Amino acid sequence: MIRNIENIPEGTCVCSVCKYRKDNLEFSFYLKRKTKDDYRLRVNTNCASCSKEKNKEVREAEKAAKAMGRPRPKVGDPCDCCERPVYKKRNDIPDSVDGRWSWQCDHDHETGKFRGWVCKTCNTGVCSDTISAAENALNYLRSA
Repeated sequence: MIRNIENIPEGTCVCSVCKYRKDNLEFSFYLKRKTKDDYRLRVNTNCASCSKEKNKEVREAEKAAKAMGRPRPKVGDPCDCCERPVYKKRNDIPDSVDGRWSWQCDHDHETGKFRGWVCKTCNTGVCSDTISAAENALNYLRSA
């Protein structure tokens, strides 16, 4: 399969994992999401080789979770951290529900050990916008 490199801005970016400055073509870009300058938006700041390594880590953690009897939860099941129901996409959350979206396989990045299934918000650390949310996140990490 040939990669579409149309409308990727020229330039470089520092990978947030390996810390090397690399050409923009070493990074993933959305096909349809654009910047205000009409260039394609970068997915994240992980270069292709680091993304491949991180994806391998996640697959291994998912296998470990399944072996422990903890397969990916169903839509609407509660997040292990914030305990809110998790849906596939943001638009799938019912209006009357204080829910989150996108299951994430949480694991220790140093050991690879599976910790739990959390929503995208908790996995990126943005769930701690209140003291009680921060306490829940700390309790979750202590119990993992």
